[in-house]
Amino acid sequence: MFLQLSELYSLSHSGSFSHLSERKERLEQERKTLESILSSSKEKLIYGIHTGFGPHAFTSNEELELIQKSLIYHLTVEPVLTGDGIPHSHLHHNEARVVLAARLFSLSLGGSGIRYETLEILNELLKLDCIPIIPERGSLSASGDLIPLSYIPLALLGESGFTGKGKELGPTKLNGKRSEIKGLPWTPQPKEAISLTNGTSFTTALLGYQVMEFRNLFLLTIEILQYLFHYHSVFPDAFHPEYHKHKQFKGPKFLSSLLHPIVSQNPKRKVEGKRIQDIYSVRCIPQILGSIWDEIESIKNIVEQELNSLSDNPVLIPTSENEKTEFRFAEGGGFYASQVSFAADRLQNAMAVWFTWVDRFLNYLMEPKENDEFPLMLSAKPGTYAGLSGLGLMSAHLTAEVRRDSMPGSIQSIPTNGNNQDIVPMGAISVLRNRRTVLSATKLLAIFGYAVYQTSLFAKRKELVPDFKLFSGIDTMEKDRSLDFEIQTLVERIRNTTSSLATTPID
Repeated sequence: MFLQLSELYSLSHSGSFSHLSERKERLEQERKTLESILSSSKEKLIYGIHTGFGPHAFTSNEELELIQKSLIYHLTVEPVLTGDGIPHSHLHHNEARVVLAARLFSLSLGGSGIRYETLEILNELLKLDCIPIIPERGSLSASGDLIPLSYIPLALLGESGFTGKGKELGPTKLNGKRSEIKGLPWTPQPKEAISLTNGTSFTTALLGYQVMEFRNLFLLTIEILQYLFHYHSVFPDAFHPEYHKHKQFKGPKFLSSLLHPIVSQNPKRKVEGKRIQDIYSVRCIPQILGSIWDEIESIKNIVEQELNSLSDNPVLIPTSENEKTEFRFAEGGGFYASQVSFAADRLQNAMAVWFTWVDRFLNYLMEPKENDEFPLMLSAKPGTYAGLSGLGLMSAHLTAEVRRDSMPGSIQSIPTNGNNQDIVPMGAISVLRNRRTVLSATKLLAIFGYAVYQTSLFAKRKELVPDFKLFSGIDTMEKDRSLDFEIQTLVERIRNTTSSLATTPID
């Protein structure tokens, strides 16, 4: 099974993995291999099994279960619950679901040595929507997403808490660690706590979730442009599919295929004495938004590669001896999230360019000298009413904020852990920043949407203005009034709308 981002995104709402039972035989055989190595191998310095962690990995210890609990306890340093069980700052429920799903899927690929029964418990938690509370902070995206992921085994121990419809089913300190879920509370066996913790699933899952969220916002942007271009004329050649065959990039071709059929129906005509090309924010839409689309799809592919990889350390690798395939544990850096860290910064940069374009296109709509159709600031009575001036100011604020936040996180390495982690990719820092950007993007899209809807009030050919469900029941503004209700309504609709341009409900 290859896990696509569309499937991971659907798991943010509900569901579990049906394929897990198909992996049972292999995973159980790997566990037997691990137990055989523990019982018969002369090697007593396997990282995280016999030894401590990080700079403490220098001496053998036979307290194998104690070592696993030590890993969990020394990492769970971020308060997620008050003494009364009220949650502190942590991932939203849907985000925690995708992190749990990503960790489970990665380990189900094999090579870790974790017990099949432990993965069954995680799958049951997904199914019952009983999701461990996962803190936002504490990952450097190296040695795994250590602190956030450590709260998964802490919850299995019955020493943390859960979110979701089934949150009361999990064992916690408040309910005396009682649970009706088979296998809970759980006791980690050798290698299990490190397997749950020592991976990239926090960074990868959150980035994947953000890719799908912004991808939908992007497609809704195109739908809003389609609405506008039904009645607002622009020069169509910039969108002509043949024009874009001179380059190899898919994004501009994709944009032209969606917009040219509409702009060509009501084309802007060349007039002597006036500019014969639109400004860049209009003319270069296929190039600007097309490049963003190419970035989204490229980042999506990178995230899917990591999502479908085992991220752990140590891992089982085959070795041939006496013509019989055997296995041993190999130590390395399989927990290191370089590719997704770079990808997280690329997503932020792509979103920042989208913000810049939206802000400039809003300026186009509000400037009569540019759009040649709509009044200043989309005001019904310029000079008396300010129109959408306030929305323009908010757009500039949001855009400046996002651009300020676009310094790459992947270059912000800080040595730590007794210099064991002397260079780290900081991808989790980037995805937490990206969360803020996606939230701001939703608000900016609501502003953009309302501004486009306001232009319909001034359309020269009102018979060409189409119906669009996103704007149903919302009024345009003829006299200045507060727009807080309209913008909040659009924000909520955008959050609950899947673009009709998506080929499936998600992807």
